[in-house]
Amino acid sequence: MATTPLAQLVAAIHNGGVVIGAYDQDQLVGFCYGFAGYKNGEVSLCSHMMAIDPEYRDLGIGYQLKHKQRLWAIDYGYKKIIWTFDPLETRNAYLNLCKLGGTIRTYLPAYYGDLADEVNKGLPSDRFLVEWELESVRAVDAAAGKSITSERWQSYPSLVKWLQSGSFARPVIGQVLGNENEYIIPVPRYLHDMKRDQIDLAKEWRFTLRDQFQHALANGYVVTGLLRSEDPVHYYVVEKMTV
Repeated sequence: MATTPLAQLVAAIHNGGVVIGAYDQDQLVGFCYGFAGYKNGEVSLCSHMMAIDPEYRDLGIGYQLKHKQRLWAIDYGYKKIIWTFDPLETRNAYLNLCKLGGTIRTYLPAYYGDLADEVNKGLPSDRFLVEWELESVRAVDAAAGKSITSERWQSYPSLVKWLQSGSFARPVIGQVLGNENEYIIPVPRYLHDMKRDQIDLAKEWRFTLRDQFQHALANGYVVTGLLRSEDPVHYYVVEKMTV
């Protein structure tokens, strides 16, 4: 488990960073931590960590923490918050894209190398880079509780086909990018069970999605949403758009 020394948190807080806690009376049940970032001439808040006590999950605490972070960042002059997450983690994807209004333009292969722990068993640590434009229409709508999902997503062609494989789905390469402005890309729903029972299948999904997303993003597409389904997969939405 990743940790950050207290001295580092204090230094960040005094130099453009922030730590926000969620409490049940006097008990800390969640937090998010971000520090000041600068890249390519642009200042942003790098949201490095967020965690919720397992007993307090599914209560909307993560959503509330992120929106509190957004308001703090706007007050302190930031225009954007960035952070990374695993593209195979659809729970995080739905929060980041559909409930917060973030977008994704960058895919980072093996960001932390190959993960050798017992759960990941050598799975490369690929990450999406979320860009949360704090005063964009998407972010403002999300903060107002407006839905970012669209029924139109269901009509988008898929870049990857899949086949049932026991309790899971197996990716099958689909069509190449054409002239469409919108596509969907499937992603497995049951990642943690898959990593436990069929780690090689999880790796197959990792490399398939890495190829598809790197190609799509390099050709001007942006990841804008997650279409949830009753299938053994959900679907990322990729669109050509101006944020």
